[in-house]
Amino acid sequence: MADRIVPTRKVLVLVMGVAGSGKSTLAKALLERMVCVYLDNNFIADAFYANTRTDPQYVRLRPHLYSALYRIAEENLAVGNSVLLDVPHVKDVQDPKWCDFIQGLADGRRARLIVLRSFCSEDCLRKRLSERKEERDAWKFDNWEEFCRREPIDVTIPFEHMDIDMELPLQIAVERAWNYVLDRIR
Repeated sequence: MADRIVPTRKVLVLVMGVAGSGKSTLAKALLERMVCVYLDNNFIADAFYANTRTDPQYVRLRPHLYSALYRIAEENLAVGNSVLLDVPHVKDVQDPKWCDFIQGLADGRRARLIVLRSFCSEDCLRKRLSERKEERDAWKFDNWEEFCRREPIDVTIPFEHMDIDMELPLQIAVERAWNYVLDRIR
C-alpha cells in the first residue's frame, strides 16, 4: 500500500448514512489512504449502551454523547488535525440548525467540510443488518417501517456532497469516494 496522504489543508470529512449502509467500511477504506483523526459515534455510545440505541436513558444521553464527539472533532481541528466523522447524521442533516452548526464547526477552525453519503437499497440494508447480528439492531427489525421513516435512506442533504452506492464492488465505491475527497484536500 502507498503512503497515506496528509491533506494540504484541514478537512472535516463526514461519512454519513443509515446504520448498515456501509459508512464504516467506506470510512475505514478512506483512512487507509489519508491521515486524519477517526471518530465513530459508536465508540462513545458503546461505552454506555453497547446493545441499544432506543433505551430511554440512551435517548436522553445521546445529545451529550454527540456534543462530546463534536468537541473532540473541534479540538483536533484546532490543533491542525483533519478529522473523519463516521456518524449516521441522517436525522441531524434534516435540521437547518444542525447544518449551520456543523458548517460553523468546520469554518470556525478553517477546515473544509467534505460530505459523503453511503447508501444502499432497503433490501440490501435489511440483509446487512441481519448479517451483522448486533443486538442493538433488534429494534430496527421489530419496527422496520418506523426505522425507515426515522432514518430515510434518501434524505435530502443540503451540503455539496457525493452519494456513494455501497452496493457497487467495494473497490469501485472507494475509488469514487477517494477521488471526490482527493479533489477537495489538495
